[in-house]
Amino acid sequence: MTPETTAGAHAAQAPRLAPPYQVIRNFLDPADVTALLDYAEAHEAEFAPSTLYDGTHVPTIRVSSVLSDFGRFDALLQEKVRALIPSLTTRLRVTPFEEARIEVELVAHNDGAFYLPHIDTYSGRKTDLNSVRVISGVYYVHREPKAYTGGALRLFDFQRDEREPAYVDFEPERNMLLVFPSWARHEVRPVACPSRRFMDSRFAVNCWIQAKLAGPSA
Repeated sequence: MTPETTAGAHAAQAPRLAPPYQVIRNFLDPADVTALLDYAEAHEAEFAPSTLYDGTHVPTIRVSSVLSDFGRFDALLQEKVRALIPSLTTRLRVTPFEEARIEVELVAHNDGAFYLPHIDTYSGRKTDLNSVRVISGVYYVHREPKAYTGGALRLFDFQRDEREPAYVDFEPERNMLLVFPSWARHEVRPVACPSRRFMDSRFAVNCWIQAKLAGPSA
């Protein structure tokens, strides 16, 4: 399949200060999509409760399970995302940067899972003192037929009325990559998965492109 790309800022009522974003459908080859799900199934026991940037598990803020090492797919996703950096820098209106690293994790959202509004910029591990997240990506995949509802990624406008926030929701689509600036506020809406079977989950690979921070001047 040929990747299909959509870019822009959501158009609705004016004035809006919506974050730039890009949607790429058919991101992986169909065989890799199936193989990634098979890998998740084979390693179900290795998924652990998701944590916040400081390594703490806070179920009032984030509920999901995560697998940090997912075999050859780790390198595959990094390679595919890395190839997009030049075009993403332009489309997302990000200041050109020197890449430090790309973080990836495979996350499963089952019944009742969610992630409250947050930004990714400085939410990497505290050991990452020489880099900062600048571009966030979420790659979606699930078994067919889809066995859950909800789980949209809600991307908030920069300026918003707290009483009536402006946002755009992106419904998870199998084999779709969504990318946006890491400083854009977003959340994962609650997931409903009636069967509660692990393989009926909303699976996603979270990707973060980190930029090197300039060192102190002499």
